[in-house]
Amino acid sequence: MSIDPPSVEPKPGDPTPPGEPTQPRPTDDRTPAPLSSPSADLAPATAADDAPPPTPQLPPVGRPWITVLTIAICVGVFFGLNSQPDPESWEAMSKFGVLPAGEIWDGGYWALVCSAFAHVQLWHVGLNLYWLWIFGAPLERAIGSMRFLAFFLVAAAVSSAYQLAFSDSTGIGASGVLYAMFGFLWWGRDASPEFAKALSGQTSQYLFIWLFVCLIATWTGQWQIGNAAHFSGLLFGIAVAAAFVVPGAARTGKVAVAGLAAAAIVPLFWAPWSVSWLGYHAYKAHAAERYDEAYELYSQVIERAPESAWAHLNRSYVNEALGEPERARVDRQIALSLDPTIEQQP
Repeated sequence: MSIDPPSVEPKPGDPTPPGEPTQPRPTDDRTPAPLSSPSADLAPATAADDAPPPTPQLPPVGRPWITVLTIAICVGVFFGLNSQPDPESWEAMSKFGVLPAGEIWDGGYWALVCSAFAHVQLWHVGLNLYWLWIFGAPLERAIGSMRFLAFFLVAAAVSSAYQLAFSDSTGIGASGVLYAMFGFLWWGRDASPEFAKALSGQTSQYLFIWLFVCLIATWTGQWQIGNAAHFSGLLFGIAVAAAFVVPGAARTGKVAVAGLAAAAIVPLFWAPWSVSWLGYHAYKAHAAERYDEAYELYSQVIERAPESAWAHLNRSYVNEALGEPERARVDRQIALSLDPTIEQQP
C-alpha cells in the first residue's frame, strides 16, 4: 500500500522563481512571494507578501519495510502465545520476552520492548495491527526506516516503563507505540501530506475519545487497560514531533523528550510508591538475611496493603529471626485470619 502526496496544480499567474526545486506544493491557497534582489524597487505590500511562508514538508522516502516487519513479528508472537497451554501465564509470556515486574527490576529491561509485540486476543492483535499500518506506513515513509525503527523501539520502552510505574506490569500490546505514532502525526500534521491523509476524516477524534473511554473503563473496573502506556506514548510522540519536525519548537520538544525518557528510567530502579516494588525488595532483603531492612519493608507493605497475608506471614518469620517471638505470633495469627491456607502454599 502506498500513500502518495496530493497533486496540486499551479494556478495561472502563480510566480515561480527560476530553478525552483521540484517538490510537493503547499496544500493551502497561499502563494509564496518571489524573491527579489536588494536593489529591486519594492512594490506595495499585498496579501501574499504578508502571508507567512509555508511549513517545509517532509518528502516521502522508500518503502515501509520496518512497519511490515513489526506487523509480521506481532502476528508470529500472537500465534506463538496461542500455541501454549496457558497463553496468559508468565511461563508462556516469558518465552517471548515478556517478564513480570520483579524480573524487570532485576535487569530484564528487554521486556519493555518485547511486551509491545505480544497479543493474546484476536480482536486485540487485529485492531493494533490495523492502526500500526495506518500510522506506521506514512510515518516511516516520511522520516525514513532507520529513524522510524529508533522511534518505535524508544516509544515501546518509554510507554512500557510508565505502565510499569503505575500498574506494576508493562502490560502487553502495541497500543502505547500506536499512541506515540498518533501523537507524532497529529502534532506534526503540517510537515507531510501523508500525515494529513493518515488522520483524515474523524480519525483524530476517534483516537482521543478512545483514550478516555479506556480510562473510564479501567476506573469502573469493566476492563483493565494500559492507560499509562497510552498517555505516555501520546506525550512522547508529540514531544518528538515538536523536537524534529515542527518549526520553532525544537528546543522545547527536545527538553520534553529528554524529560519523558529520564522519568521513564526512574521506576526501573526506584518505585517506593508501588506495593509490589516494596514487597519485592523486602523479599530480597529477607533472603539475604538483612532482617532489619526486611522488617522495615514488610511493614511498609502492610501499611499500604493491610490485607496482605503474605507480608504478615513473612514479617512473622523476620520477627522470629530478630528474637521477637510475641510480634512473630501476632503477625502469624493475622496472616492465618486473612488466608487460612497461606502456610500450605508453595
